Amino acid sequence: MFKQTVESLRAKNGGSLPFESTFASIRQKLDDVLENKRMGGDILFMTTYMAAITTAQVSRPEIFSKTSTRIEYVSSKYIEKVEFFVKKWNYRYAQALRLVAERCRNAILRSMLNRYANAIDSGVPDDEFLTLELSTVRSVYRNTFEQGFEMLKKWGDAYIAMMLSGTIVGIIIMVSVAIYSPDDIDATLNMSYAIILMISVFGITTMYRSIPEDSKTHGLPGQGSHEQMMIRSLERVIVPVALVSAVLLALAGINAGLIAIFVGVLFAPLGIIALKDDMYIQRRDEDFTVFLRGLGSIMGGKGLTTTYALAEVDRKSLEVLGSFVDAAYSKLNLGLSDALVWERFIRDSGSNLIYKYLNIFRDSIALGGSPADIGKIVSSSMLEMVLLRKKREMLTTSFIVLLIPMHVAMVAIFAFLYHILLTMSHAVQEVMTAFEETSTGALSGGSGSLGGSMADSMNIFVNFPEDTMGMYLIITLFMITVSNILAGKVVKGGDRSMLYFFGSVLFALTGIVYIVTPIVVESYFQIPAYGAI
Repeated sequence: MFKQTVESLRAKNGGSLPFESTFASIRQKLDDVLENKRMGGDILFMTTYMAAITTAQVSRPEIFSKTSTRIEYVSSKYIEKVEFFVKKWNYRYAQALRLVAERCRNAILRSMLNRYANAIDSGVPDDEFLTLELSTVRSVYRNTFEQGFEMLKKWGDAYIAMMLSGTIVGIIIMVSVAIYSPDDIDATLNMSYAIILMISVFGITTMYRSIPEDSKTHGLPGQGSHEQMMIRSLERVIVPVALVSAVLLALAGINAGLIAIFVGVLFAPLGIIALKDDMYIQRRDEDFTVFLRGLGSIMGGKGLTTTYALAEVDRKSLEVLGSFVDAAYSKLNLGLSDALVWERFIRDSGSNLIYKYLNIFRDSIALGGSPADIGKIVSSSMLEMVLLRKKREMLTTSFIVLLIPMHVAMVAIFAFLYHILLTMSHAVQEVMTAFEETSTGALSGGSGSLGGSMADSMNIFVNFPEDTMGMYLIITLFMITVSNILAGKVVKGGDRSMLYFFGSVLFALTGIVYIVTPIVVESYFQIPAYGAI
């Protein structure tokens, strides 16, 4: 049925569906954005791999053949295309590289492919070119990352400023509704929602595109560190319970602040474990750079195999990774399969950098490369990424320190203003009711008309739509909270589980402010009754 409908639409529109080309263009742009996010780091991984295996004196066809099979690098698919043109169509490598470069949308990879083609035409040996190219790629990656830091810093400040502006717009709308009491306010409120949504989408998207992707976790199916496996197990229960409970509590009319605190408390265990895992991965990656360089030097200097070299690695320099190395050594010493032992090592580490660089190290050793040279090449590339990640952590800390107080301030401003207006509305209604009763009983004629005209002039706070504006407050605070959660995750980076950390903190703070606000307003903002004036 569906297929027949699609074919009918194609026939009526000249062989294509309505807006098919538009959607295809949008999808292509999204794919380009996601690919370009990954490309910077993957080019460094790929170039490190190619430079490492050249220490084994492999031929050019072997370099391209081995690299094209590394499907974990998004840039390897372009090397696979080069292989296709060379082996299937008998192109020379220089011609194939230029042909693929012409169709490559990423400027960094296109430049690299063209440089490789020029080096081949010039007769430069592959190992010499790749060694120099690795230095170039590291410099380009570092420069791109540092530019991203600056953009992320500026757009982070801009995001906070824009969200505060959106808050001010919402405040103006709320005050206008209280003063003028329009009959139909839905269009006005929808405009406020749209403004906050556009600001959130624009700010988060811009920050996301500012800096290359730096995945901390390897994300292998069904595998991960102890903390990651705990999160995967717990989230299958906690997330559905949190969502279903929040909906049921809202339908039951429970205070929105209590619901927000409840959700924040449920997410707290996941958030704490995620933050702990993020910290451990950072420290494991720092230790692994030292471990690889030391292991390569021992294997190359003493001519030892991996198993015996592991016994001589200094554990004192491996504060976090030492237990993982000991576990791997014990299994290798028992004669277990090298591949399975190192696969378990990668799985337990949970680190993307360890996953990528350990495989580069092992493949290059297996091809007969120099362990000392391979250790230096691989550890230097990894150290570059680790140091840049530490710089990002400094930027992240400053942003989060600003984000959380800003979030509390925005939520408090909205909530305080709503409850102040609500208190004023109730007080004015009481005053006007008492005034009308007094004027009706004691005055007549002109004096009565004076009371009526005064009642009309004070009508600005009488018809405040309490229920509608209460729902407006809840929806707006929810949008702001979700937006700030996503913003914190984008700037922080790391695994998706970091969303639980920011969700726990910001939902709990939102709920606390929502509950405390009416208590504070009632205590400090009181309007005397008519009889006390």
